[in-house]
Amino acid sequence: MKRINPTLNTQSSINHSLLFQYLFVLILIYGMAILVTVSQIKIGFIQDAMQKADWPAKILLSETFGNENVVYNHAIKEKDRPKTVYHLLFELMTDLRFDDNRSLFGSELPGFTIYNTRIFVAGKGLNYTNLPKDNPPSPSINIDTPKPQKPEQSDTNKSNEKLKKTVLIYHTHPWESYKPINNGKDSTYTEPQKSVVKDGEIIGKTLNENGVGYIQKVKQGWGYNEAYQKSRIVVQNALKQTPSLTYLIDIHRDSSGRSITTMKIGGTSYARISIIIGEANPNYSANLYLAKKVKTELDKKYPDLVRGIVGKTKLTGNGVYNQDLSKNAILIEIGGVDNNLQEITRSSQAFGEALAQVINQNK
Repeated sequence: MKRINPTLNTQSSINHSLLFQYLFVLILIYGMAILVTVSQIKIGFIQDAMQKADWPAKILLSETFGNENVVYNHAIKEKDRPKTVYHLLFELMTDLRFDDNRSLFGSELPGFTIYNTRIFVAGKGLNYTNLPKDNPPSPSINIDTPKPQKPEQSDTNKSNEKLKKTVLIYHTHPWESYKPINNGKDSTYTEPQKSVVKDGEIIGKTLNENGVGYIQKVKQGWGYNEAYQKSRIVVQNALKQTPSLTYLIDIHRDSSGRSITTMKIGGTSYARISIIIGEANPNYSANLYLAKKVKTELDKKYPDLVRGIVGKTKLTGNGVYNQDLSKNAILIEIGGVDNNLQEITRSSQAFGEALAQVINQNK
């Protein structure tokens, strides 16, 4: 009878134990690497991938039958074809997108990160060379010491008092103004009636005329770099004081020139509108949905008035814009530095009409 060497048996057990420990450590390392990679993926990119599930019914139907019979796959256009699981996994792991060359160069070329801005909906003429711009205020204007203003500009007319307040109009950059209003001198002004605060008043009045109540918050006295932190406090306090507020509209103006921000509709001149969505917030998809609905309403009466709907991350802007505080929050740019009072008034009224239409449809 063959005897088993206990030394060999012990050595074999040790080898198995070491192999098990090695595999465990290897799996742990790979697991940690995956977790770290996933944690660094931008919220907007993840949600963008999830949005791919929102294909039209005809595409979903063809894709479903195509899994059983390849003939059905020919019914789907190449540009509408859903990404494969392998493509999605590759994009999630590397942040490289096959259909977007910017993802290859964005981190390598100096200054190229500005082109990481995403154009969700491009209006007439909008491209990556003329995106909405946000320039700091003129150093000649002391924005930290605002001029005296009227009391809190909410409930400014009797009709608004009777309406349920659902819209909050506020201004993160209340000093943004228009050169023609300031005698062509500067596009920065701290007097409310000569800044984007006036746009907010016009929008609010138009909302009232269409049966929608609003509150306009006008606060000043903060600097450019701290603006969004300060306006966030304003919004949070307003939501606490008036829980019925569900729509948050932050009103700005573009720093681009007249040729970019002006157009004629039926022979009448208008200041074009841009809508900005912060991609680095959990309400990004819902806010984008609202922006698209507002644009659709505007296009019915004022075709091409909207320059486009643009998404910004923390690489290209604030990235959040207080839009995480509501699923119905957007930032709008009404005109640019060279638009006059008549043009911004017409566009503000048009936006108010479209927003009221969207709100009334959801009641």
